[in-house]
Amino acid sequence: MMKSEVNTGKSRGRHRQQDALRPWTRLQVRMTMSFVMVSVATALFLELLLILLFVFVISRQPFVDTNIDEIANSDAQVYALEASVQAAGGALDPRTTFQAGQPTSLATPNIVVSNSNSQSIDFALLISRGGQVLASSDPEHHPVSQPVARALPDPQQEQIVRDALSGKAGSVVKITDSGHIAAAAQPVLNKQKQPIGAIYVQMMPSSLGGSIFSFAGFWLFTALFWLILTAPVGALFGMLTTRGLVRRLHRLNKATAQFAEGDYSQRVAVTRQDEIGQLERQFNSMAEQLVESIAQQKAMSEQHARLEERARIEQELRTAQYIQRALLPKEVPTLPGWQLVPVYRPAREVGGDFYDFLPTADGRLGIVIGDATDKGVSAALLMATTCTMLRTATQGAASPGEVLARVNDLLAATIPAGVFVTCFYAMLDPISGRICYSNAGHDLPYLRHEGKVSELYARGMPLGLMPGSQYEEKEATLADGDNLLLYSDGLVEAHNPQRDMFSFPYLMSLLQEDVTGKELIDFLMSKLAVFTGPGWEQEDDVTLVTLRRFDTVVRD
Repeated sequence: MMKSEVNTGKSRGRHRQQDALRPWTRLQVRMTMSFVMVSVATALFLELLLILLFVFVISRQPFVDTNIDEIANSDAQVYALEASVQAAGGALDPRTTFQAGQPTSLATPNIVVSNSNSQSIDFALLISRGGQVLASSDPEHHPVSQPVARALPDPQQEQIVRDALSGKAGSVVKITDSGHIAAAAQPVLNKQKQPIGAIYVQMMPSSLGGSIFSFAGFWLFTALFWLILTAPVGALFGMLTTRGLVRRLHRLNKATAQFAEGDYSQRVAVTRQDEIGQLERQFNSMAEQLVESIAQQKAMSEQHARLEERARIEQELRTAQYIQRALLPKEVPTLPGWQLVPVYRPAREVGGDFYDFLPTADGRLGIVIGDATDKGVSAALLMATTCTMLRTATQGAASPGEVLARVNDLLAATIPAGVFVTCFYAMLDPISGRICYSNAGHDLPYLRHEGKVSELYARGMPLGLMPGSQYEEKEATLADGDNLLLYSDGLVEAHNPQRDMFSFPYLMSLLQEDVTGKELIDFLMSKLAVFTGPGWEQEDDVTLVTLRRFDTVVRD
């Protein structure tokens, strides 16, 4: 039973192969028959072309031109003599015609007016001494009483008429699309042999219709000869020629079918630069474009997935930004005689800069500004952790140095190596104006007192960098009109398009200006915008806090 199924499968495979090849065999037969028909038709066409070329060449030989030129001159001379006789030595009769049987007609029995076997006169004109047409054999197309320049627009034909009017006979033969045209002009003389007018005759060869009919019979008779001669040769040559074409078409059809089934690696070899070769090149190009299109769709799908992931991350960043904003002070403490103005501009959705106001139970106010290393989410997490630790440590410690030391030990035990936070912590006594401060590696604040600017310096390592670090504490007193500026490095390290830095000296020079409070914040931010120029891409977070003391007593 298994052997029978195998034989049946092989038989079906042979039948499918035969069914696939049968259309290609019929195609080869049709192509061979077409080749035979084209060969016979080409032979007959070439024969007809040679016959017509022979007739055309014969009709264009010089002796044909000479023959019709002589006939035109002869007829013009006869007309001129007849016109001279009728003029009786005087002027030409304006009633002259070329119609036989009419009075003063120039048509004589000796002139052949129309003969289909030889030549035919197209038309004849009698022209006066002044160049006007007096008589015409074809008045419908060449009416009388018009100047010769209008009747004969061709310059050569007009010129032989002008010569005849001056006594000189002439002729010309022109070759046109309709054949050779012979034109002759003869002067009409009086008894004193002086021209009183001219005769113009134009002729062309007669139709060759009878000859063409005779050639057609000969051409049809030779068709049978060419059919018998070229059919066997054309069939053999057609079979040999179309065999390769059919094979190439079969290969192209097979590759197309496999490509349609999903085998995108299919390509066909381009063996010749003919129409089938063009199809082969187009198939290869189509296959490559389809593969490229699939790759592009895959890339677009991956890009869409990345965009969705990016949107998810952006949503998470917005959430983190909201949380970070919530950690910053919601309100600025109000102290009589004091003005606190903060500003916070992160470089990204979230940043590492922070500031905080920490009131104590005894009425003092802790003022904090800091900067966590790195940017983005990692810096924001470190900033949030530090803010929480500072708030907790402030509740149980009295001095800035103790707060920073405690937070430093906590951070060093939790954050990775190489990560740290710079921080400046000042404790303000609003009544006396005395501030006690410590610095954990942060940029030195500037104090403006009586028009002079100085730095508040205190030694200390950044938080989280080295456990067990101690922080120096120092004091300063703010008098009426004094300003204290706390800032992050995003301000002084900003660059302009020429890569120049905003710098500490420039900031110190700006603080020399008589600007205080909120106006000082606006003044510094406007100077930063002018320095960096339009289109500035912010490199780091910018945080500013100003503290100003002013006299609350109104004096008369």
